[in-house]
Amino acid sequence: MNRLTLKLAVRTLHTGTVGTKGPTGRDLFNRMNSCIRDNDPSGAWLNYQQLLHMRTTEQPHSLNRSLFAQTPRPRDLPLSARPYIHDAHSRILRVLHINSIHGYSRPHLDQLAQWAAQYVREAAADSHVLAASDVNTLLHVFAVQRNGTAADHVWQYATLTGVVADVTNYNAYINACLRAGNYGRAFEVVREMRERGVQPSTWTQAYLIRLYGETGDLESARREFARACRNSPWTGVAETSSIGTKYWQEKTDDHGVYGLGIGTFNEMLGVLGRNGLMSEMRDLFMRFTGLSVEATDGELQARVRHTGLRPNAHTFHELIHWHATYWDMDTAVNIVRLMSKCGVRPVPKTLKLIVTPQTAERDVETCAQIAILLREEYG
Repeated sequence: MNRLTLKLAVRTLHTGTVGTKGPTGRDLFNRMNSCIRDNDPSGAWLNYQQLLHMRTTEQPHSLNRSLFAQTPRPRDLPLSARPYIHDAHSRILRVLHINSIHGYSRPHLDQLAQWAAQYVREAAADSHVLAASDVNTLLHVFAVQRNGTAADHVWQYATLTGVVADVTNYNAYINACLRAGNYGRAFEVVREMRERGVQPSTWTQAYLIRLYGETGDLESARREFARACRNSPWTGVAETSSIGTKYWQEKTDDHGVYGLGIGTFNEMLGVLGRNGLMSEMRDLFMRFTGLSVEATDGELQARVRHTGLRPNAHTFHELIHWHATYWDMDTAVNIVRLMSKCGVRPVPKTLKLIVTPQTAERDVETCAQIAILLREEYG
């Protein structure tokens, strides 16, 4: 064998075209990364599964023996799937990050949840240790799917593998319990968080307000919101962070945490709407944003000035949803117009909050007129 032939043989061995059938482990890993960069979840998942299948079907006689020695030769590594498995476990989670997906359908969400469940099984089989961000990604998928059992499994697996949970992990788990309706477990997680001395965030407080609202404890929700405001003008009660509640014991220093954010504000609006307190809901919105949902068409043409919190799409959707639910359609339509004047463009979901099966069953003609009117104004 001359020198040129030897160089060619070494080059083909490195690219995995000698001694193997089909793509090599490095080929599949590179294809998976390429699909992730191209935002192709199905392609990335297909290559991930093929990489796992190759790992389970590899036999010592099918590759160079040095590959299964304690110190494999570097030129043999591209032929096997095993050196790429742990990196593949870490990178494939990017296709399960639901925050980057817009307008997903129910079948699409079910597919993501199925992938997430399979991922947990494969990662556990390989003793793969999850990062804190990986735990949040999985919990978010199961929260949107309202699968509390799967969220519990993720949390147990993360605990058993030694993941040190931070406040974002606790918030993600509390949200998953809330979305699944496991309110008792959500209270336990809040209590566990406090006992371990984890510093809460404003999102922790927002979820706690929603938890009180879901369980019908309106007074505790008001008290928690007042703590966020320190001196809440709409309740007329001055409360400080030294006032504890049943599930919120003052075991860590919360100085600086209880600032009112838009997430906390939106959750309180939802609690009031869920309890049918529409007048109090409108009053709360007006006091903290400086905007009136009962403004006339002429007033809506004027320049909107924000004197407090700047409302986002979620803020307006909470107001629209609950006013339509209690058949205050005129106010709901006015809120849509106010939403537009505030620079938040109405989307198809906005109309669906007004024209629902329940409202259409009550008065289909009124709903049809509103739908035509809003489509003419906002497309």
